[in-house]
Amino acid sequence: MNLFQLLTTKNETMYLLEDMDLSSAMDKLRASGYTAVPVIRDDGTYAGTVSEGDFLRAFIDGKDTDSQGDSLPLKSIVRTDRNPSVKIDVDISQVFAEALNQNFVPVVDDRNMFIGIVTRKQVMSCILEKLKELI
Repeated sequence: MNLFQLLTTKNETMYLLEDMDLSSAMDKLRASGYTAVPVIRDDGTYAGTVSEGDFLRAFIDGKDTDSQGDSLPLKSIVRTDRNPSVKIDVDISQVFAEALNQNFVPVVDDRNMFIGIVTRKQVMSCILEKLKELI
């Protein structure tokens, strides 16, 4: 089993760009139905993850607009300490371990370019299939 078999590609993944304004980014997240999504820089590299809670904290704390009342960029609230990415050539067991603690595992290439995600559901389905083979 390799990571390519579990990968949901960038083209199939809902993600946000870090330079989007918070209001537009929140609208796009809400419309997607997801509670957290990857955030990508303009150069295509993985910047971090943002969740509904991050938006909520920004709005409650008044950190959603600048002094002129303009909506701040998404990068002002992106969490870089959550959902660490893995390289595409990583051992599959590391992806499984990361999926224990996060809903999705961002996947990057050797240039740190975002290429997709592996979801916890995909990991669990893979494990279930392997268990069925053993039974």
